[in-house]
Amino acid sequence: MSDLLLIPLCILTGMLLIRHKAFSENSPKIINSLIIYICLPALTLYYVPQIDVSYDLIFPAVVIWIIFILSAAFFILLQKIFKWDRKTTGALILTGGLANTSFVGFPVLIALFGEAGLKIGVIIDQAGSFLVLSTLGIIAASIYSSGTYSIKKIINNILTYPSFIAFVVSLIMIAAGVRHNDFSSSILMQLGRPTIILALISVGMQLNPKIDTLLWKELISGLMYKLVLAPAVIFVLYYYFFRLNGLPFQVSLIESAMPPMVMGSVLATQFNLNPKLANLMIGIGIPISAITLALWWMIIR
Repeated sequence: MSDLLLIPLCILTGMLLIRHKAFSENSPKIINSLIIYICLPALTLYYVPQIDVSYDLIFPAVVIWIIFILSAAFFILLQKIFKWDRKTTGALILTGGLANTSFVGFPVLIALFGEAGLKIGVIIDQAGSFLVLSTLGIIAASIYSSGTYSIKKIINNILTYPSFIAFVVSLIMIAAGVRHNDFSSSILMQLGRPTIILALISVGMQLNPKIDTLLWKELISGLMYKLVLAPAVIFVLYYYFFRLNGLPFQVSLIESAMPPMVMGSVLATQFNLNPKLANLMIGIGIPISAITLALWWMIIR
Protein backbone atom coordinates (compact mmCIF):
# COMPACT_ATOMS: atom_id res chain seq x y z
CA MET A 1 0.00 0.00 0.00
CA SER A 2 3.05 2.26 0.00
CA ASP A 3 2.17 3.22 -3.60
CA LEU A 4 -0.98 4.93 -2.31
CA LEU A 5 1.06 7.02 0.14
CA LEU A 6 3.34 8.07 -2.70
CA ILE A 7 0.44 9.78 -4.51
CA PRO A 8 -0.16 12.70 -2.12
CA LEU A 9 3.59 12.98 -1.49
CA CYS A 10 4.37 13.46 -5.21
CA ILE A 11 1.48 15.88 -5.74
CA LEU A 12 2.54 17.91 -2.70
CA THR A 13 6.14 17.90 -3.94
CA GLY A 14 5.05 19.36 -7.27
CA MET A 15 3.01 22.08 -5.55
CA LEU A 16 5.94 23.04 -3.30
CA LEU A 17 8.47 23.08 -6.16
CA ILE A 18 6.39 25.60 -8.09
CA ARG A 19 5.39 27.64 -5.06
CA HIS A 20 9.02 28.09 -4.00
CA LYS A 21 10.08 28.64 -7.63
CA ALA A 22 12.51 25.72 -7.67
CA PHE A 23 11.24 25.09 -11.22
CA SER A 24 9.84 27.42 -13.86
CA GLU A 25 6.18 27.51 -14.85
CA ASN A 26 7.17 25.79 -18.09
CA SER A 27 8.51 22.76 -16.21
CA PRO A 28 5.28 20.70 -16.38
CA LYS A 29 5.40 20.81 -20.18
CA ILE A 30 8.99 19.56 -20.16
CA ILE A 31 8.14 16.77 -17.71
CA ASN A 32 5.09 15.77 -19.74
CA SER A 33 7.21 15.63 -22.89
CA LEU A 34 9.62 13.23 -21.17
CA ILE A 35 6.67 11.04 -20.21
CA ILE A 36 5.05 11.15 -23.64
CA TYR A 37 8.18 10.58 -25.71
CA ILE A 38 10.22 8.23 -23.48
CA CYS A 39 8.47 6.71 -20.46
CA LEU A 40 5.04 5.82 -21.85
CA PRO A 41 6.31 4.24 -25.13
CA ALA A 42 8.74 2.14 -23.06
CA LEU A 43 5.89 0.85 -20.88
CA THR A 44 3.77 0.16 -23.95
CA LEU A 45 6.58 -1.87 -25.54
CA TYR A 46 7.03 -3.76 -22.30
CA TYR A 47 3.43 -4.59 -21.40
CA VAL A 48 1.45 -4.95 -24.63
CA PRO A 49 3.43 -7.94 -26.04
CA GLN A 50 2.60 -9.77 -22.81
CA ILE A 51 -1.17 -9.53 -23.28
CA ASP A 52 -2.72 -12.97 -23.40
CA VAL A 53 -6.49 -12.62 -23.19
CA SER A 54 -8.55 -15.79 -22.78
CA TYR A 55 -12.32 -16.03 -23.23
CA ASP A 56 -12.88 -15.78 -19.46
CA LEU A 57 -11.07 -12.43 -19.38
CA ILE A 58 -12.76 -10.78 -22.36
CA PHE A 59 -15.32 -8.98 -20.19
CA PRO A 60 -12.72 -7.55 -17.78
CA ALA A 61 -10.55 -6.54 -20.75
CA VAL A 62 -13.28 -4.34 -22.29
CA VAL A 63 -14.30 -2.53 -19.08
CA ILE A 64 -12.30 0.63 -19.83
CA TRP A 65 -13.38 0.63 -23.49
CA ILE A 66 -17.02 0.74 -22.36
CA ILE A 67 -16.35 3.47 -19.79
CA PHE A 68 -14.47 5.65 -22.29
CA ILE A 69 -17.12 5.40 -25.01
CA LEU A 70 -19.87 6.17 -22.52
CA SER A 71 -17.87 9.11 -21.16
CA ALA A 72 -17.77 10.63 -24.65
CA ALA A 73 -21.55 10.33 -24.98
CA PHE A 74 -22.15 11.62 -21.44
CA PHE A 75 -19.92 14.69 -21.63
CA ILE A 76 -21.02 15.61 -25.15
CA LEU A 77 -24.57 15.67 -23.78
CA LEU A 78 -23.50 17.86 -20.86
CA GLN A 79 -21.60 20.13 -23.26
CA LYS A 80 -24.86 20.90 -25.04
CA ILE A 81 -26.69 21.48 -21.74
CA PHE A 82 -24.06 23.66 -20.02
CA LYS A 83 -22.56 25.22 -23.17
CA TRP A 84 -19.02 24.09 -22.32
CA ASP A 85 -16.22 24.83 -24.75
CA ARG A 86 -14.58 21.99 -26.69
CA LYS A 87 -11.42 21.89 -24.58
CA THR A 88 -13.39 21.48 -21.35
CA THR A 89 -15.36 18.61 -22.87
CA GLY A 90 -12.18 16.99 -24.16
CA ALA A 91 -10.52 17.22 -20.74
CA LEU A 92 -13.52 15.57 -19.08
CA ILE A 93 -13.68 12.77 -21.64
CA LEU A 94 -9.98 11.96 -21.16
CA THR A 95 -9.98 12.11 -17.37
CA GLY A 96 -13.48 10.76 -16.79
CA GLY A 97 -13.15 7.99 -19.35
CA LEU A 98 -9.79 6.58 -18.21
CA ALA A 99 -9.34 4.86 -14.84
CA ASN A 100 -6.22 4.64 -12.69
CA THR A 101 -6.18 0.85 -12.97
CA SER A 102 -2.50 0.34 -12.12
CA PHE A 103 -0.87 2.84 -9.77
CA VAL A 104 -3.94 3.10 -7.53
CA GLY A 105 -5.67 -0.03 -8.79
CA PHE A 106 -2.98 -2.66 -8.23
CA PRO A 107 -2.36 -1.96 -4.50
CA VAL A 108 -6.13 -1.92 -3.90
CA LEU A 109 -6.64 -5.21 -5.76
CA ILE A 110 -3.85 -6.90 -3.80
CA ALA A 111 -5.39 -5.70 -0.54
CA LEU A 112 -8.91 -6.84 -1.47
CA PHE A 113 -8.39 -9.95 -3.61
CA GLY A 114 -4.74 -10.99 -3.39
CA GLU A 115 -2.66 -12.23 -6.33
CA ALA A 116 -5.66 -13.79 -8.11
CA GLY A 117 -7.36 -10.39 -8.36
CA LEU A 118 -4.15 -8.70 -9.45
CA LYS A 119 -3.82 -11.03 -12.47
CA ILE A 120 -7.23 -9.91 -13.72
CA GLY A 121 -6.33 -6.30 -12.95
CA VAL A 122 -3.24 -6.53 -15.14
CA ILE A 123 -5.43 -7.60 -18.09
CA ILE A 124 -7.79 -4.67 -17.46
CA ASP A 125 -4.83 -2.30 -17.32
CA GLN A 126 -2.92 -3.62 -20.35
CA ALA A 127 -5.76 -4.53 -22.71
CA GLY A 128 -7.94 -1.69 -21.44
CA SER A 129 -6.34 1.44 -20.04
CA PHE A 130 -3.09 1.38 -22.03
CA LEU A 131 -4.74 0.59 -25.36
CA VAL A 132 -7.62 3.03 -24.91
CA LEU A 133 -5.14 5.79 -24.02
CA SER A 134 -3.05 5.03 -27.12
CA THR A 135 -6.00 4.86 -29.53
CA LEU A 136 -9.34 6.39 -28.51
CA GLY A 137 -7.58 8.79 -26.14
CA ILE A 138 -5.45 10.25 -28.92
CA ILE A 139 -8.48 10.46 -31.23
CA ALA A 140 -10.48 12.37 -28.60
CA ALA A 141 -7.54 14.67 -27.80
CA SER A 142 -7.04 15.41 -31.50
CA ILE A 143 -10.72 16.18 -32.08
CA TYR A 144 -11.12 18.51 -29.11
CA SER A 145 -7.75 20.26 -29.26
CA SER A 146 -8.81 22.52 -32.12
CA GLY A 147 -11.98 24.23 -33.22
CA THR A 148 -12.03 22.42 -36.55
CA TYR A 149 -12.59 18.74 -37.22
CA SER A 150 -9.83 17.49 -39.48
CA ILE A 151 -9.59 13.79 -40.34
CA LYS A 152 -6.10 14.37 -41.73
CA LYS A 153 -4.92 16.01 -38.51
CA ILE A 154 -6.45 13.27 -36.34
CA ILE A 155 -4.77 10.53 -38.39
CA ASN A 156 -1.48 12.42 -38.29
CA ASN A 157 -1.70 12.84 -34.50
CA ILE A 158 -2.40 9.14 -34.04
CA LEU A 159 0.32 7.92 -36.41
CA THR A 160 2.96 10.21 -34.92
CA TYR A 161 2.04 9.76 -31.26
CA PRO A 162 4.95 7.91 -29.60
CA SER A 163 2.90 5.45 -27.56
CA PHE A 164 0.80 4.53 -30.61
CA ILE A 165 3.96 3.84 -32.60
CA ALA A 166 5.11 1.66 -29.69
CA PHE A 167 1.70 -0.03 -29.74
CA VAL A 168 2.02 -0.88 -33.44
CA VAL A 169 5.53 -2.24 -32.87
CA SER A 170 4.14 -4.33 -30.02
CA LEU A 171 1.44 -5.79 -32.28
CA ILE A 172 4.11 -6.71 -34.81
CA MET A 173 6.06 -8.43 -32.02
CA ILE A 174 2.95 -10.40 -31.01
CA ALA A 175 2.26 -11.43 -34.62
CA ALA A 176 5.88 -12.50 -35.08
CA GLY A 177 5.96 -14.36 -31.78
CA VAL A 178 8.78 -12.17 -30.48
CA ARG A 179 9.19 -11.93 -26.71
CA HIS A 180 11.40 -9.71 -24.60
CA ASN A 181 14.54 -11.20 -23.08
CA ASP A 182 15.86 -10.20 -19.67
CA PHE A 183 17.99 -7.40 -21.14
CA SER A 184 15.25 -5.69 -23.17
CA SER A 185 12.72 -6.10 -20.33
CA SER A 186 15.12 -4.47 -17.88
CA ILE A 187 15.85 -1.53 -20.20
CA LEU A 188 12.18 -0.85 -20.93
CA MET A 189 11.18 -1.09 -17.28
CA GLN A 190 13.94 1.30 -16.22
CA LEU A 191 12.80 3.81 -18.86
CA GLY A 192 9.16 3.47 -17.89
CA ARG A 193 9.54 3.30 -14.12
CA PRO A 194 9.54 7.12 -13.51
CA THR A 195 6.24 7.57 -15.38
CA ILE A 196 3.80 7.84 -12.48
CA ILE A 197 6.11 9.78 -10.16
CA LEU A 198 6.89 12.34 -12.86
CA ALA A 199 3.23 12.56 -13.87
CA LEU A 200 2.05 13.14 -10.29
CA ILE A 201 4.71 15.81 -9.69
CA SER A 202 3.60 17.48 -12.93
CA VAL A 203 -0.03 17.38 -11.73
CA GLY A 204 1.04 18.98 -8.43
CA MET A 205 2.88 21.75 -10.27
CA GLN A 206 -0.29 22.65 -12.16
CA LEU A 207 -2.73 22.14 -9.30
CA ASN A 208 -4.52 25.14 -7.82
CA PRO A 209 -6.81 23.80 -5.11
CA LYS A 210 -8.11 27.19 -3.89
CA ILE A 211 -11.84 26.98 -3.30
CA ASP A 212 -12.64 30.19 -5.17
CA THR A 213 -10.83 29.01 -8.32
CA LEU A 214 -12.34 25.51 -8.60
CA LEU A 215 -14.43 24.72 -11.67
CA TRP A 216 -17.23 23.35 -9.54
CA LYS A 217 -19.82 22.39 -12.16
CA GLU A 218 -17.28 20.73 -14.47
CA LEU A 219 -15.39 19.06 -11.62
CA ILE A 220 -18.48 17.63 -9.93
CA SER A 221 -19.82 16.37 -13.26
CA GLY A 222 -16.51 14.68 -14.12
CA LEU A 223 -16.02 13.02 -10.74
CA MET A 224 -19.68 12.00 -10.48
CA TYR A 225 -19.36 10.17 -13.78
CA LYS A 226 -16.01 8.54 -13.04
CA LEU A 227 -16.59 7.50 -9.43
CA VAL A 228 -20.34 6.81 -9.40
CA LEU A 229 -22.06 6.55 -12.79
CA ALA A 230 -19.39 4.58 -14.68
CA PRO A 231 -19.08 1.79 -12.08
CA ALA A 232 -22.88 1.76 -11.72
CA VAL A 233 -23.21 1.06 -15.45
CA ILE A 234 -20.60 -1.71 -15.24
CA PHE A 235 -22.43 -3.18 -12.23
CA VAL A 236 -25.77 -3.35 -14.03
CA LEU A 237 -24.28 -4.40 -17.37
CA TYR A 238 -21.98 -7.13 -16.10
CA TYR A 239 -24.08 -8.51 -13.26
CA TYR A 240 -27.61 -8.38 -14.68
CA PHE A 241 -27.07 -8.59 -18.45
CA PHE A 242 -23.83 -10.53 -18.92
CA ARG A 243 -24.43 -12.63 -15.77
CA LEU A 244 -20.79 -12.26 -14.78
CA ASN A 245 -20.02 -13.19 -11.19
CA GLY A 246 -17.23 -14.13 -8.86
CA LEU A 247 -13.77 -12.65 -8.99
CA PRO A 248 -13.86 -11.40 -12.64
CA PHE A 249 -17.00 -9.38 -11.87
CA GLN A 250 -15.69 -8.00 -8.57
CA VAL A 251 -12.31 -6.96 -9.99
CA SER A 252 -13.96 -5.41 -13.06
CA LEU A 253 -16.26 -3.31 -10.90
CA ILE A 254 -13.53 -2.15 -8.50
CA GLU A 255 -11.23 -1.22 -11.41
CA SER A 256 -14.07 0.69 -13.09
CA ALA A 257 -14.52 2.67 -9.87
CA MET A 258 -10.88 3.78 -9.72
CA PRO A 259 -10.12 7.53 -9.83
CA PRO A 260 -9.13 9.25 -13.10
CA MET A 261 -5.97 8.00 -14.80
CA VAL A 262 -2.96 10.29 -14.34
CA MET A 263 -1.88 9.78 -17.96
CA GLY A 264 -5.28 11.01 -19.11
CA SER A 265 -4.46 14.32 -17.45
CA VAL A 266 -0.99 14.34 -19.03
CA LEU A 267 -2.52 13.73 -22.47
CA ALA A 268 -5.09 16.49 -21.93
CA THR A 269 -2.33 18.90 -20.89
CA GLN A 270 -0.20 17.91 -23.87
CA PHE A 271 -3.09 18.85 -26.20
CA ASN A 272 -3.94 21.97 -24.13
CA LEU A 273 -7.37 20.65 -23.13
CA ASN A 274 -8.23 22.73 -20.07
CA PRO A 275 -5.12 21.64 -18.08
CA LYS A 276 -6.45 23.21 -14.89
CA LEU A 277 -9.59 21.05 -14.93
CA ALA A 278 -7.67 17.93 -16.00
CA ASN A 279 -5.27 18.26 -13.07
CA LEU A 280 -8.06 19.01 -10.60
CA MET A 281 -9.77 15.77 -11.68
CA ILE A 282 -6.63 13.92 -10.57
CA GLY A 283 -5.73 15.94 -7.49
CA ILE A 284 -9.25 15.89 -6.02
CA GLY A 285 -10.51 12.65 -7.56
CA ILE A 286 -7.86 10.40 -6.00
CA PRO A 287 -8.58 11.27 -2.33
CA ILE A 288 -12.38 11.23 -2.87
CA SER A 289 -12.11 7.78 -4.46
CA ALA A 290 -11.01 6.37 -1.10
CA ILE A 291 -14.61 6.89 0.06
CA THR A 292 -16.40 5.78 -3.10
CA LEU A 293 -14.22 2.67 -3.50
CA ALA A 294 -15.09 1.65 0.06
CA LEU A 295 -18.80 2.05 -0.75
CA TRP A 296 -18.52 -0.07 -3.91
CA TRP A 297 -16.60 -2.73 -2.00
CA MET A 298 -19.42 -2.87 0.57
CA ILE A 299 -21.99 -3.28 -2.24
CA ILE A 300 -20.25 -6.16 -4.04
CA ARG A 301 -19.46 -7.98 -0.81
